[in-house]
Formats: sequence, C-alpha cells, structure tokens
Amino acid sequence: MNGPATISVPLSGGLFNFRAAGVAVVNGKLLLHKTSADKFWSLPGGRADMFETTKETLLREMMEETGMTVSVEQLMWIVENFFEYNQIRYHEIGFYYRMQFADLRDQNDFVVVENGSELLFHWHPLEELAAIKIHPNFITAELISDNTSPKHVVLNSDNLNLG
Repeated sequence: MNGPATISVPLSGGLFNFRAAGVAVVNGKLLLHKTSADKFWSLPGGRADMFETTKETLLREMMEETGMTVSVEQLMWIVENFFEYNQIRYHEIGFYYRMQFADLRDQNDFVVVENGSELLFHWHPLEELAAIKIHPNFITAELISDNTSPKHVVLNSDNLNLG
C-alpha cells in the first residue's frame, strides 16, 4: 500500500519510484499479477517506504497483497526502468529478488483489492511466458538464462498502455 512514507516522488516531468519485486517459481510456474485494465503482467512487489530495506519492502508487500509469508532470497536484478504508464512518465529503480512462499497451499488464481484496483494473481507456466506481455520486458529471457549472479539492467520502455 502507498502510505505517507512511500518512495514515489512527483518530479519535473514525471514520477520517481523505488520498488522491490519478487520472482517466485513453483512447480514450473511463475507468479505474476495485473490489473483488469492493464495489457501486461508484472512481478508482485511494491514501492519501498523510507528507511525500509528492499528485502523488508518485499516481505511487507507480499504480506499485504497475498496474506502470505515469503522468504526473500538472492538478488537477481537491479533495474533502472524508464517508461510511460497512464500518461505519466516514470523513472523507476527496482530491486528484484528470488523468493519462496513459506506456506503456499495451492497455485489457484486469486484477486486482491489494493487502492481501489483489483489485482489478479496468476501462476503462469514458464514455457508459456513468451506468449504473454510482461513488464519489464527482459524478465522472460532472463528467467530462461537462469543467471545466478545479480545483473544490472537499464530499460527504456515504450508506453505500457499500448498493446
């Protein structure tokens, strides 16, 4: 959730976000989420709060969004992401971690309401990721490469509202 300490700052010409996200692969499926209005999927996570580490951010966001505890594991990617979404230009710094669910009971779809928007969570088979749009767009290729060292990624994406 976005609170008064959330690091999402309107600046000249756009919005700066500081975000943490998790990569959970269970039984050959990757957990992604999207709003009903979006034409793309993304990894679950959220914006960091002031004085919160990115690992703490991911733990908090996953509890808020799924009600489940995760273990935050290896840092996979640090991403500088420049994109447009809903007519707003974004400059986002994201830390992406491998994560595991401590108490995952099933891999059924579920919906969470956050800030008035519904988020649909779905476990996508890894072999089908190339057929869907995922933001940031490097994720599918990186998961296939199974790189074990943290990687720095810089992206200049298109408008996410376009198909």
